[in-house]
Amino acid sequence: MREWGRILARSMIAIVVLAGAYLAVAWWTGRAVPAALVVEGVSVGGMTTEQATERLQAEFAAKVKAPIRVDLAGTNSSFSLEPATAGLTLDLPGTLAGLSGFTVDPSVIWNRLSGRPERPLLVHVDQNRLSEALTAQAAKVQSAPVDGTVSFVGGKVVTTPAHNGLALHVDDAARKITQAWPRVQSVTADATVTEPKVTQAKLDAAVRTFATPAMSGPVTIVIGDKTAAVTPEQYAGALSMVPDATGALAPVVDTEALRGVVVSATSGFVVPAQNASIVLEGGAPVVRPSVAGVAVDTTPAADLLVKAMTAPDRRMALSLVPAAPALTTEAAQALGVKELVATFDSTFPNNPDRTVNLTTAANTINGTLIKPGEVFSLNGILGERTAAKGYREAGMILNGRLVKATGGGVSQISTVIYNLAWFSGVALTEHQAHSFYISRYPAGREATVNWPTIDNKWTNTTPYGMLVQMWVSGSQVHGRMWSTKVYDVEAIEGPRTNPRPGKVIRDSSAGCVPQSSIVAGFDITVKRVIRKAGAVVKTESYTTKYDAEDQVICTSG
Repeated sequence: MREWGRILARSMIAIVVLAGAYLAVAWWTGRAVPAALVVEGVSVGGMTTEQATERLQAEFAAKVKAPIRVDLAGTNSSFSLEPATAGLTLDLPGTLAGLSGFTVDPSVIWNRLSGRPERPLLVHVDQNRLSEALTAQAAKVQSAPVDGTVSFVGGKVVTTPAHNGLALHVDDAARKITQAWPRVQSVTADATVTEPKVTQAKLDAAVRTFATPAMSGPVTIVIGDKTAAVTPEQYAGALSMVPDATGALAPVVDTEALRGVVVSATSGFVVPAQNASIVLEGGAPVVRPSVAGVAVDTTPAADLLVKAMTAPDRRMALSLVPAAPALTTEAAQALGVKELVATFDSTFPNNPDRTVNLTTAANTINGTLIKPGEVFSLNGILGERTAAKGYREAGMILNGRLVKATGGGVSQISTVIYNLAWFSGVALTEHQAHSFYISRYPAGREATVNWPTIDNKWTNTTPYGMLVQMWVSGSQVHGRMWSTKVYDVEAIEGPRTNPRPGKVIRDSSAGCVPQSSIVAGFDITVKRVIRKAGAVVKTESYTTKYDAEDQVICTSG
């Protein structure tokens, strides 16, 4: 029994010694990393964790700060990333994890003793920041495909080169950077290259086959034994090139613009046709015959010009054709302008400037021919009354008062025209009476006019032409309408009703125009009765409401 006790005691002592030795070894191996440890080629064996961390930070400091170049596969494009901006950092605690510190785990102690000579360098990647950085930097080299273009400016060919589109595969670039950094400082990432619809080859073909020849020099137009030339500067603006379904650039032509270029270039070969005209000779209408002219047939001009632009001889041929007048002798005779159908004369007061305006307007209107269905517009014929046309300042009514205005007095011409239209039986399309009654005009049967707001229009509703004759003489505006008589027209004047009194106004303003007397305002209705072959075909009523005319006494000066 004693022997067994001694054996047991010695065994316990041995166990205690071995345990102590084991703990000592565990303590010793936990003081530092394994003696033979190498991390990415950097020896840190036998160092404490702090020492190993400092060593690795120093060794990889340059690589950690160095930009990462990203090459786009299949292209010459690349860009750089700053690791810190892209969310890339070293994970040194993870790299050295488990290599030091007290443990009684036999496997850990054995690994520390046996060494594990190589250990990878771990990194931490913020994938969101990496993707954002890649997207931002890639935008500097990425692009959408750009079609090649051709334009024609000032007779010259102007081109825009074609460019392929380029797009980085951001996920592939992120994956490769995550795997490679910081061991390598560049990666090649997948990219997509997209050709434009109009490639450089197609652009070059368009320039070679059409654009350059088209702008290479003038085109000669041949008409019989005569020639004319058009230059690229003249026709370039009518040309463009657009891609077809295959991306090939084809010429597009503004046909009318090209034809206009040819018309202008050949205008010297044209003999204009002369229209027939209806004039008054010996107190009666006479038809002066039309004369045919000569024109260039420019119908095929645009197509021929485009073909000639690329032809070796750069020539095109056109022909001369007769040019018919717009109004032939026969058509003028058929208008039936042969007799007086209406007359009207209007007396005016002595005022030299006003008389000049009446004469200028009458001369402009005299001889106007209105065909069946056409509209006579007094403003359309006279236009704006300006000093350049010979008009002077004279009185006109504005807001119920007389004022001075260039062209003042032309409303008397308008009243004569209105009465010619009235008694001719045509449609009275647009007119407006004066604001107050003027005694030299027939009450309710007069019309004012003002540029451009108030017009006097009538429509020729007869089957015959109407020739307007006007002149000024003997303190009267004389008006005559020549045509074929269709209607007999009567004016029936109703009573003057609803009288309105005027008042006396004293005006000290510099532009005051005196008005000598008070004329009461009133309402009046005039009936227009139109007969054809003795039968009434239409009865119309026109009501006019005249304001009172005030007496204006100018007190300035």
